[in-house]
This record gives sequence, C-alpha cells and structure tokens, in this order.
Amino acid sequence: MAVSLIAVDYSRPIQPIFLQESRVGTVHSIYNKATNIAFDETLLALLSDELPRMPNSVRLRSDVSHKLFLNLKPGLKVCVGYNTLAIPTLNFSFHLTHTPLWEPRPEVNLYSWNRETVAQHTRLLTQFLAKKQHKGGLAPLVGALFLAQPLQETPLSRMAMPNLRLLAQASWQQNIEGIEKATHGLAGLGPGLTPSGDDVLGGFAAIMGLLSAQLSADGISRKHIASKIASVAKPRTTKLSGVLLEFASLGEVSEQFGMLLLTLMLPAEEFGTVLKAADDVLAFGASSGGDTLLGMLLGLRALESEID
Repeated sequence: MAVSLIAVDYSRPIQPIFLQESRVGTVHSIYNKATNIAFDETLLALLSDELPRMPNSVRLRSDVSHKLFLNLKPGLKVCVGYNTLAIPTLNFSFHLTHTPLWEPRPEVNLYSWNRETVAQHTRLLTQFLAKKQHKGGLAPLVGALFLAQPLQETPLSRMAMPNLRLLAQASWQQNIEGIEKATHGLAGLGPGLTPSGDDVLGGFAAIMGLLSAQLSADGISRKHIASKIASVAKPRTTKLSGVLLEFASLGEVSEQFGMLLLTLMLPAEEFGTVLKAADDVLAFGASSGGDTLLGMLLGLRALESEID
C-alpha cells in the first residue's frame, strides 16, 4: 500500500501533535470507519469522512480509510510529526500541509441567548428523548428524572440515578464535594470504550463549560465544574472517555453535538431544527448519542434551578 495523501480535514486541538518533531504512537482500537491512535496521554482519531468530525479527529477519504483500516492491528507503530502521519509497516502516510482546520468549540459568544427560549427547547427535547426507544444506556432515565415517570430499575439505573440527581444539585449549589462524589459514581459506569456514565458526564460538562455563563439563572459561570468533572473522571474510566471528557470540559465537542447546542438559541417556533439536530446526535453510536443528550439536558436543567 504505497500511498501518500492529503487528509480531508482535522481538528484544531490536535494540531500541536503534528507540529512537533516526529514521535511514535500505537494503534489503540479499530472499527469499520474509525481508528484510535494512542500518543502518551491522548488519543488521535482517524475517521472516514462519512463520519462527523470529533475534537481529536483527522478525517480521510472513505475509500482510503476503508483500505487502511482493514490492514491495521492494535499495537502497530505510527509516527506523527512535521505535519505528517506515517505507518511504516504499511508504507502509508498522509500530510496536513494544505488540509482545512476545523474548530470543535462552538462559537456560543457570537449569539444572543434567551433563557426562557432555551428552557422551552429543553422541555420539548426532554419529552422527545423520553418517547424514544433506547438500546441500553442511561437515556431511558430521562422520564424518571424530569417527567415523574416510574423508574425502570436495572442494576445500571440503580447505580446511576442517585448520582445523576446529586450531580445536578451539587452543580447548582457549587458543592465541589458533591460534584466529586457524583462523578466518582458515574465515571466508567457501563460497558464499552465510552461507558454510558462518561457520555452523560461529557454532555453535562460541555454545558457547564460552554453555556453556564449565558444561561445560569443566578448569573454565575460554572466552567470550573466542567474541569473538576474531567479531572475526577479521567483516572476512573477508559483512555478514550478520559480524553473526550477533557475536550468536553474545554467546550470542544463533536460536530453534531456542537450543532445541536447552537440550535438552542433559535426562536421557539424553530424547534423543528432543534429536533433534527437532536436526531443527528442520537444517531451516534449504540447508546452514546442518547446518553450525551441526557447529560446535556441534565446540565441545562441544573442551570435553571435546583432539581428535586
């Protein structure tokens, strides 16, 4: 596979990895349309351009990524630096010299935010999520959390429910001890490379980091809560979840989630656009999209007032 290509696009936070002198990482995990490469404390995601952008991603043309991923194995040596990624054993490389840079932090400060309108969108999204059929994860808890619906008890829900309530209450009160306790209970909760508890924490942290200053009913920013969640969760969960939580705490999120956040500033009569963006989030992963949406709703409710 003697190939040297230009990537389709890449995310701004990973630019420093490519600007440094060449260093070695390894293939961490491989999927049909995505591969994660480990470098010290972070993960670089190689994605097919069929997938939305991620805060740690480089996207390749789908025909290239398909052929490449078929030949990858965990632990394979990868060299990155000087604007190039190379896999020596496959004689494969791509460079970023003329590659567009994507910004994963939504430009929330460019818009005017109305708390009442966002609250209305939040309530309609809550009803929307409650009506969905979910395949596992924590999203089914939305009805019990916000709509006084009976809790469908499972081992996962019994562990998660008190910590979800505590996270919201402690964040409103700025009770750091409570935030740490709730994060301990949710970090790493559930199966997979990004467990459900982490996806909820990611959605919640993104709201605290990006929109707390604009939407908090008491006018107080809670960006520090996002950082606390990431630092507490990282040593208790998977490498991929820890990396994505760090990005979320900085307001750096996936393309589809960032687009959903920006639709929340739209007038109430444009809820159809909000709904379409929420559907795009739900389409991501088996349960990750629903869990992230639950975390977002929990964060928005926590900025309104104390949750019972």
